[in-house]
Amino acid sequence: MANSFDGQGSILSVVGPLATTPDSLKLLTQALLSTSPWLHDPLVNEIPWRPTSELAISDPYARAETPLSFAVLSHDGSCAPHPPVARALKMVVEALRTKGHTVIDWKPTPTHAHLADIAGQVYSFDGGADSRHHFGLSGENPAPQLISAESPEYSATDIMKTNITKRQAQKDYLEYWNSTAELTGTGRPVDAVISPVAPFAAARPEKYTYLTYSSFVNVLDYTSVVVPVTQVDKNVDKKDENFKAVDEVDQETQDTCEYSLTARGTNAKLTNDARRPRNLRRCPCERAACGP
Repeated sequence: MANSFDGQGSILSVVGPLATTPDSLKLLTQALLSTSPWLHDPLVNEIPWRPTSELAISDPYARAETPLSFAVLSHDGSCAPHPPVARALKMVVEALRTKGHTVIDWKPTPTHAHLADIAGQVYSFDGGADSRHHFGLSGENPAPQLISAESPEYSATDIMKTNITKRQAQKDYLEYWNSTAELTGTGRPVDAVISPVAPFAAARPEKYTYLTYSSFVNVLDYTSVVVPVTQVDKNVDKKDENFKAVDEVDQETQDTCEYSLTARGTNAKLTNDARRPRNLRRCPCERAACGP
């Protein structure tokens, strides 16, 4: 599959399928896994579809015996979500608690600002050379919001330092996730984190001011799925007239709030973020997996 920035392995690209129902995503995933992609792609771990893990969540009896626990990231400390997104978060929290699941606040260390800084470094490794090359093939001008703007290329030593910083951040985040076992009441860390996809429900061209609500997942190499929750309602979602910005980017994002509130029919979307899947241990005498 063609890709830009090929050869950069610090933050890998992924193909994100779009579907109208969870069942459609399930079918697609099962179809892909049925081809045993790990036999042909060295970057794919051997993790086949696990019916027992699915039933632990989808079966109402199993779910009643083992409630889930979630964390919610209502504000990442750098940029406040617009009112429709904040309302979507509250709706999901209320729905989860009504179903008997635990919901705690997500206050991770390292901060998402630190993860965003790592992402910015990785995307600048080549000083934008690859992006300029691909734009040059068509003769079109680079997009105004191009992430990898022209800058000095990183040295091999600099890249290694960034990768060490990223690895430590992943380790620290993993340990924070583990520590939530003390807060969930289930004896386990949170099963997933609910967070905004972006601070706005709709962004104007060249006004996508903030990426960190999604880029932190890329840096951590976690699993994420985007779910539409509700639609913008200008009669319900009102701009906070007493808003106080954390910084210039936060203020710039809030300045686009009126557009977000009047984008009729636009979905307010959230992400369900989970840790990396675990490999299965296989019994040497059987083809089927021995455990979950």
